Amino acid sequence: MVNLFRLLGLPDPNSKKNKDNQETEKSKLSNSSIEDRIIHLSDARFSKWTEEQTRKAKNKVIYLKPDNLHRIDLIGMDKELLNGNLIIVNLKSLIHMPSQTAKCSRELQNLAENNGLNVFALNETDTLLMIPGVNMRVDTHKHILGISGIN
Repeated sequence: MVNLFRLLGLPDPNSKKNKDNQETEKSKLSNSSIEDRIIHLSDARFSKWTEEQTRKAKNKVIYLKPDNLHRIDLIGMDKELLNGNLIIVNLKSLIHMPSQTAKCSRELQNLAENNGLNVFALNETDTLLMIPGVNMRVDTHKHILGISGIN
């Protein structure tokens, strides 16, 4: 007699080998609690949790450089500093004009002093200047930038 299950390529439920396979599958199902403990980081719940835990950036980094007339537009920058934003000014294009570089540096110094802040030079030639906004800290010993709330 022709085995219909074998003809169709299906496992024979009556064979001893298939019964052994069913028992192993049952034992796998009893161990399914191990699979339940596997964490799939691609799940939507983990994406949502990560999004909730990640702090959104509140502050900006404002990059300024001289215009075609070798001036720096500082209008409204005091408001940005009071909002806690960081201003970085690149004066490298004025390296051949020391008097204009000095004038722009003085303007930045006045802006910082008017807001009770300091100007920091980020390079040895003092052409890359930084003014950290309110509530920002600059560690001058370890040279670490950050928010004042971090210890």
